[in-house]
This record gives sequence, structure tokens and C-alpha cells, in this order.
Amino acid sequence: MLHTPEDSSQDSVRSFPGSSAAMKRMNRGHTLAVLGVALIMRLLVVWTVLKHYPPQWLFTRGVEMGLLAKAVLAGQGLSSPFGGSTGPTAFIAPVYPLLIALVFKLFGQFTPASGIVILLAQTALNLLTVWLIMRLAYRLFNQASATVAGLIWSCSLPLVWMPTIFWETSLSCCLLAGLLALAISYRDRERIIPIQWMSLGGYCGAAGLVNPALLPSLLAIALWLALQSRGTPSWRPFLSLLTFVVVFSPWPLRNAKVFHAFIPLRTTVGFELWMGNHRGADGFLDESLFPMYNKAELEDYKSRGEVAYSAHKTALATQYICDHPATFLRTTAVRAKRFWTGTGSRNGSMLFAAHAVFTAVFGFAGLWLLIRSRQYALSILFLLPLVLFPLPYLITHAEFRYRLVIDPLLSIFSGSALTELYRRILRLPSASGHAAASASGQLLDNSGRTMWRPH
Repeated sequence: MLHTPEDSSQDSVRSFPGSSAAMKRMNRGHTLAVLGVALIMRLLVVWTVLKHYPPQWLFTRGVEMGLLAKAVLAGQGLSSPFGGSTGPTAFIAPVYPLLIALVFKLFGQFTPASGIVILLAQTALNLLTVWLIMRLAYRLFNQASATVAGLIWSCSLPLVWMPTIFWETSLSCCLLAGLLALAISYRDRERIIPIQWMSLGGYCGAAGLVNPALLPSLLAIALWLALQSRGTPSWRPFLSLLTFVVVFSPWPLRNAKVFHAFIPLRTTVGFELWMGNHRGADGFLDESLFPMYNKAELEDYKSRGEVAYSAHKTALATQYICDHPATFLRTTAVRAKRFWTGTGSRNGSMLFAAHAVFTAVFGFAGLWLLIRSRQYALSILFLLPLVLFPLPYLITHAEFRYRLVIDPLLSIFSGSALTELYRRILRLPSASGHAAASASGQLLDNSGRTMWRPH
């Protein structure tokens, strides 16, 4: 919980010479220890995969990614996501398949060496995410909260296996947490210079090319920063928007060229909507409907072409929703429950549910502590992705993998809630951390200097 400097024994320690340096060394030690645990746990997973699973097991967990990368190396661009030769595609955003293509080019297509590189790269992304979680928890709450939050992400078994997900999940988690850290860092500055606004827009554009589902959250966070930076000349935030357009626009321009249609994000939107909303749909992802596994769907996809195929599925889903509004609302409520309880994957492990319920309960409890401390602007910042990111999955299907993207945020607040619960059980005095907030709503640095105050 956030406390006033007057109530904090920690702040009195800061007044002595050298205490800031000692605090930094202690905090650095905690961070390195947690990162070491995270690394060891994930290396054990990598070793298990290499030792006990077939050589190409990783590539069976996201076949489309490997097929797209193979097509890129064959000079066909992003195409044929379901095998064969079906032409250009915008079913999947471009960055992750292009990164896989680079790995394939350097280490061979679907080779054990490529698999190891991908596993290690995604392990590195997981470690960076842990570091970001701890940094954010430290600035919002205290070192104890940061350590607990970092350990949650380091040791939870579903998260330990994240590097084996052959999708952009690890990268998406890192990008969202990174933007939140960037937003708070910029907000703490007395003035945000033009190059920083441009870097923010470029970051959002690049992240959108990794996972378009992040875009509502990314743009909302950027808008939050613009509204909070009232001392900034009004034209500077538009530099962020301009840079975003420059970075992101090659994707819809490419789509317009190859499909002769306006496709700003992905063509899969209609298909995903139809999978979750048709007669017999139960709200789970039904892979038997994928053109890759369904011959009838593949033939329909080939005959219509990708754009017309997606438009047809959109029409079918829309008609079904209009004809069965009560069913749609009921299924949407079920998907919402599955999203937050981690039960959105058909035949998913109970460990998924245990982790999801744990971080949801304690995560929202920690967020409530932030709200109670009257940190309303910061509370809104973190609420934005928690509210916006799940929306597309509530009307399609709520795989556990999708929920992982916002799990770093829930872990941050879980660390705070657990630390506060522990303090209250033992009746310990309140502990303030790096970003202890005063009743007036200030963020403090290691020396107690004001870094942030609400306008």
C-alpha cells in the first residue's frame, strides 16, 4: 500500500548520507536474485524440451508462423499460412513471422538449432518482462512488492513454459509492460522533448505490427500521457501520432497493394468472429474449423480468396449474432469468465486456472490499494489495458495464451496486495518503497526527491 513519507521509517533512513547508495545495492541484489531464479526455471524448461520432446516439437505449437517464415525465405512474402500455395495473406501481423524467417535463414528451417535459438530468445524476453515488472512495482509501491511480483512471474509454472509458445506472446507481454514503464518515465519528467514523443509513437507502431490487438491499449496509454503532460506545447504529442503513422502505415499500404482492399490490421477478424459465433459454437477456440485442418474450409478459402473469405465469415457471424442476441450475450459472459479465470483453452491445465484466479484476485486487490491511495491518474493508466485488451477475445474466444499479455500488470498489483496482506497479518509497521506516495500524490526517487505530482 502507498503511504505518506511521514509514516515511513524508510524515508527517515534516506536522510542519512550514503543510504541511497545502500538502497540501490540492496534493490539491485533483489532484482538479480529474482532474475536468476527466472533464468534457471526457464533453462530447465528448455533442457526438458530438448531432452524429452521430438526435435520439431516447438514448431507444432504455431504451425502458421513456420509456414509464413518459410514462404518469406522462398521469396513469396507473407503468404500461404495454411500450407500449399494460396497466395498473400494478412491473417497474421508481420513482425513475428519475419523474425522467425530471420532465425530460419541463419540457423535453418525447422531445425533443432532454430528451435533452440527461438526458445532462448523468448526466454530472454521473459527475463526482460520480469525486470520491467519489478521496476514498475518498485516505482509504484516498494521493494518488497517488486520482489514478490517478480517471483510470481519467475516461478509460476504456466509462465515458466511461456518460451515454448511459438507465437508472439512473450514479445507482446514485454512490449505492453515496456510501454507502461516508458509512459511513467516520461510522465516523471518536467518536460517531454520532441524526440521522446516520436519514440513513443514509433514504439506503439512497432508493437502494433507485432500484435494488432495491443493497439487500443497502446493508443490509450499514449493519450493518457498526452493528457497528463499539460505543460507540454500542444503540438508535440502530434509528433507521436505522426511517427506512429509512419511506422505502422507500410502494413496497410502493403495490404492495399496485394489485396486491392483497405485492411488496416488483419483479415482474420471476420474468421475469428465467426469461429466464436455460429450454430454449435461453445466459445472455445475450435481448431477443427481452421483451413489448415478442415478441407472444406481450405477449399472455400482458396475459391473465394482471403479477403472475400473473411468478409463472408463476417457476414455469417453478424447474421448469427443478430438472430441470436441472447445466445451471443450469454456466450460473451462465459468467455469473460473464462478469460479472467484462465479456463479459456479447451482441455487446458488446471494450473492455468490456478494462476489466473490467483493473479486476478490479488491483482485487482492491489489495484484497489493504488486507488485508495488516491493515485487516480496512475490507476487509470493501468486500468486502460486491463479493460481494453480483453475486449476482442470476449466476442470470439478467450484462450489462456491471450490473457498472458496483461498478466504482468496483474502480477505487479498482486505483489503489492500480498505484501500488504503479509504486513497486516504480522502487524508490521507500514513500509514505504522507491515510489512511496504522499497524501498529495507524489512519486519519490531514491533520495526522496519529488519525481511526479498530479496536476
